[in-house]
Amino acid sequence: MTHYDIVRVEPSDHALVRSWLDAQQAAHEHDTPHQRPWNPMRPLSSLVTSSADGRNEQWAAVVDGRVLGSLSLSLSDLDNTHLAGFDLSVRPGERRRGVGSALLRHAEQRAAEEGRDTMSVWLAAPGPGDPTVGEVGSVFAVGKGFKRSLECAVRVCDLDAVDEDALDRLWEDAWTRAEGFEVVAFVGAPPEDLVDGMAYLHARMYTDMPLGEWDLQEAVVDRDRLLDWERRRRLRGELHLQVAVRHKESGAVAGFTEIIVEGGEERHCVQGDTIVDPRFRGHRLGTILKIANQRRVREWRPRMRYVWTGNAVSNEHMISINEAVGYRISCLENVYQKKLA
Repeated sequence: MTHYDIVRVEPSDHALVRSWLDAQQAAHEHDTPHQRPWNPMRPLSSLVTSSADGRNEQWAAVVDGRVLGSLSLSLSDLDNTHLAGFDLSVRPGERRRGVGSALLRHAEQRAAEEGRDTMSVWLAAPGPGDPTVGEVGSVFAVGKGFKRSLECAVRVCDLDAVDEDALDRLWEDAWTRAEGFEVVAFVGAPPEDLVDGMAYLHARMYTDMPLGEWDLQEAVVDRDRLLDWERRRRLRGELHLQVAVRHKESGAVAGFTEIIVEGGEERHCVQGDTIVDPRFRGHRLGTILKIANQRRVREWRPRMRYVWTGNAVSNEHMISINEAVGYRISCLENVYQKKLA
């Protein structure tokens, strides 16, 4: 067995950082070659930025300055303080040598030191649209005592293939049910009169979305936390396109959706959260939100082509909206969870 050290990745160690990024890219391209391309901006920025509500730790298994595998550990300090989220990858040519097991032991040790009793990880699996996705992650996790806790599916919208005429008809039909509402589009931080309503809906994401057996608990999201998230996005160089729907009479934020374009990316972007306040459901607001923001993507990035999203397989309502506006299934992505002794 190869001897290696597990070390904290420090941004000042440029050679280590380069090898750490290279290892992650190699694992991504081997395991999910036809999924959204790997982008170095988020891991890079995690080395030099922090948030008010939690911490990210970056670790590497290293031999003679070469990174064999990487571990990212996420620790929330405001809520869900029982939970440690993580991501782990090993270079394809260095697998079955104990590297992944050693990194996982280190993750569990750090979680225990932080008082966490639950660990969770998102792992891709083959799906109808992309059978080439590897299952090594889920097999490894199950072998280490993790259980599948939430079943999700990844879908992608090819903007070049969207039937815009059909989208127009869908848009017009949705507005027949949405009298008394208006669309507010913005980039980055919400307008002042929307901040509190947006924070309220972000908090509802922790309780309204299907969670299966994943032990993700309620969170408190206020304006300060929401604006801190936006600050981190600016530091990462992300374009954050958002659309809200406002109820005209009350001024309440009835729903919102978001699309994130990572720094340096011009072909692939990510559909983030979408939610409609239960008080205002039944007015086709989800459809209006999705179409409005999807069409804004090419206003800001004319060459953008693919928008990626994920949904719990049980979230049939949102899946039906996504498929109506052009999303098609690609692969599966599930949450695996383990309770620590």
